[in-house]
Amino acid sequence: MADGVGARARNAHSDLGALAGGVAVITGGASGIGFGLAERAIAGGLSPVLADIEGAAIVEAEARLADAASAAGVEVFGHPVDVSSEAEVLGLEAAVAERFPDRPVSLLCCNAGVGGGGPILRARDIDWDFVLGVNVKGVANCVRAFVPKMLERGAPGSVVATSSQDGLCAAQGVYGVSKHACVALCEALFQELGGRLTVHVLCPNVVATNIITSERNRPERFGGPRRPAEGRANPVAERFKAFGMPPSRCAELVFDAIRTGTFYIMAESEDDPGYVRLEAETRMKAILEDGLPYRPRSEFIAKVFDFRSPPPSRGKS
Repeated sequence: MADGVGARARNAHSDLGALAGGVAVITGGASGIGFGLAERAIAGGLSPVLADIEGAAIVEAEARLADAASAAGVEVFGHPVDVSSEAEVLGLEAAVAERFPDRPVSLLCCNAGVGGGGPILRARDIDWDFVLGVNVKGVANCVRAFVPKMLERGAPGSVVATSSQDGLCAAQGVYGVSKHACVALCEALFQELGGRLTVHVLCPNVVATNIITSERNRPERFGGPRRPAEGRANPVAERFKAFGMPPSRCAELVFDAIRTGTFYIMAESEDDPGYVRLEAETRMKAILEDGLPYRPRSEFIAKVFDFRSPPPSRGKS
């Protein structure tokens, strides 16, 4: 099998300027990694579409991006969407086409995702439906709605999906299953497209986002939102914010991958260098050497969940 720089070239836009002037559709775009991708898209001359389930977050994000977008000569467009609903994603595609009739969708970031779901033995049907509905079907819905028209347009373009380190290592729980499926979906899409668009999958370590509290956006058909008591913060979520890598760093790695042709974007925390790669190597070794599923320990991740360990003096956000 061919590998190295030469093989990656067909999955690269070595000049990111080829995407400038187009539209970047970013699900989960109003916060976290999605917001970081929107900032980076603006810097690259792309008009970001902030597709998000949280309307208030969209309004806030549009305001925060307004000055940068104006300076870059691009437009920010927010649109509410539940990616687990095919009808809503088709509505998003129609809204984007109406808003930007003369601009191609040059970048599709299937970034919306949820945590939770619980262990395999205890998860209910609605838990499976919620997590797989967003993390897998949400990506599929966006790919089916946007990619055929990107191909028809014939402009240079890229597709990125946000998975997780959990998509590369021995899986744990419903969430891990969903993230493995996300990686597999991207692998299949890459092979189907044959270089007509570049494809990349983001697999980050702990990131300073709101994924720990994603149950707040659970649709009613999946059991409805679960919110903590008023005034009570989620301590694990706060530690993710304190210890996690900045979402802006993930965005930098995504655009670097588009430029270099990297498919598997192993976004490792600077506090946990080499761990995502170690997880992937451990799993592959088990497969190739008749081993058993095993997830190597990370002292950094253990520290995130150990409330006796003080957070860094300066949080990352």
